[in-house]
Amino acid sequence: MTVARPSRGFALAATLAAVAACSGEPLATPATGPQLPTLRLQPRIAELKATAAQRSVPSDAAQKELRDLGDIALQLVESDERTGMLSTRSLIEHPAAWWILEPALAHERAEVRQRAAWLCGQSRQTVLQLPLLLRLKYELDPPTVVWVADALARLGNDTGLAWLDAAIGVEATAQAAGSSAIEALKARGVTLAEQPTWDEVRQGLRQQHAAWLQRGASSLSDAPAPEAGQLAARLAQHLATTEGTQLRPVDDARYVTVRAGVLGVPLLTHILDASEPYLRTMALQVLADLGAVAKPAIPAILPLLGDPLTGSYAVRTLGLCGASEALPFLRPMLQGTDLELRTAAAQALGVLRDEPSRAALRARLLDLAESMDVRVSAAFGLCCFGGETEAAAYLAEREAKKDYHQQTLARLREQLAAIGPTAK
Repeated sequence: MTVARPSRGFALAATLAAVAACSGEPLATPATGPQLPTLRLQPRIAELKATAAQRSVPSDAAQKELRDLGDIALQLVESDERTGMLSTRSLIEHPAAWWILEPALAHERAEVRQRAAWLCGQSRQTVLQLPLLLRLKYELDPPTVVWVADALARLGNDTGLAWLDAAIGVEATAQAAGSSAIEALKARGVTLAEQPTWDEVRQGLRQQHAAWLQRGASSLSDAPAPEAGQLAARLAQHLATTEGTQLRPVDDARYVTVRAGVLGVPLLTHILDASEPYLRTMALQVLADLGAVAKPAIPAILPLLGDPLTGSYAVRTLGLCGASEALPFLRPMLQGTDLELRTAAAQALGVLRDEPSRAALRARLLDLAESMDVRVSAAFGLCCFGGETEAAAYLAEREAKKDYHQQTLARLREQLAAIGPTAK
C-alpha cells in the first residue's frame, strides 16, 4: 500500500498541522494563497468496520432455500428441464439471491462461474456490480470474462463494455462478445444497422464507455439503484482493508471503487477527513482516478491542501477532477518551498489549463537549479495547453536518456492522450 509521507524536514510541521487540525484552527496554503477551509480530522476506520458488519444475512430458512435453488440454477445437480426453469426463476427473483451468487462467482469450475455471472445479470440486483468487478480483475478464462462483462453491462456498469470491446478483437470470443455488445448498445438506445459491422459495434462500445468515464453512470435508464444498506456495507468492507498491511486487499478495494463510478463517491468523500492517513490517501487516489466523476467531493478535498501528509495527493486530485475553483490555492504552491507540492501543482495547473500559470510553469521548466521532478511536471503541465514544443522536447529527452522514472513518464503520456488532441 502506498502511503503519503512528509518530506524530510517537515516532521515538526506535520505535528503542528495535526494539532491545528484537531483544534479546528485554519491552515493556510504555503506562500501567499488564500486561507484554506478548516481541516478537522476524526477517526473513521471503526465506523467503516461497523458499517461493514451491518451487511444483512438471510435467515436460516432462507439460506436453506437459497442453497437448494442455487444447486439447481447453477447446474451443480441434475434436474429435469421444468424444475431447472422454475428454480432459476425463483433464484433470480429472490431478494437475497446475492447470498448464493456472489460466492459462486469464484467457483473452481469455469462453467459454474459463467452461470453465476449470467444469473447475476438476470437478477437485476445491481449491488452485485461490486463482486462482478472483483471477478473481472481475477478471471483468466476468456469465455467467462465475456459472461462477467455482460452481467456488468446488464446491471448498468459500463466497465463491462470495454471488456466486451476487447473480447470482440479475439477470434475465440468475438461472436459471444459481439452478441452481448449489440444487446447492451440497443438497451442504451444506440441505433445500429440491421447487420452492424464489428467496427460499428466497437465504436458504439467505446463511445458509451467514454461517456461512463466522464459521468460514472450508465445511459442504461432502467437499471435500479443498489440497495443502500448492502452497497454501503460492501464499500465499507473494501475500504476498511486499508488498515492492514496486505497489498492485495488494498489493491482490490481500489480496483472495485474506481470502477464502481458514482456509487462510491459519497462514502469516499465522507472519509476524506479520516484521522487515519491511509484512509485519506486511498480516498484521494480513487477520487483522482475517477476524475470528473469526483467533482462532488471538491469541497471536502480543499481542506486537505493544508495537510502535510496528503496535501500533494489533494492537489493532484483537484486537478484531475477539474476543480477550477481551487486555482487560487494551487497557483502559489508553484512558488512554494515544498517539493512535493510544487511537483503536484505543476501537473494540476496544466491539467486545469490555467492560462495565468503558463509563464510560471515555463519558468520552472527552464530553471536548471530546479528538481527534475518539478521540471518534468512543469513540462507535462505546459504540454496540456498544446503547442509547447520545448516542453514536449524535454519529456522526449527524458524518455530517450532514461534518466527519469519511466513509469511516471508513461503515466503522464497517458494523461496527455486522455486530455485531448490539443494537448499532444
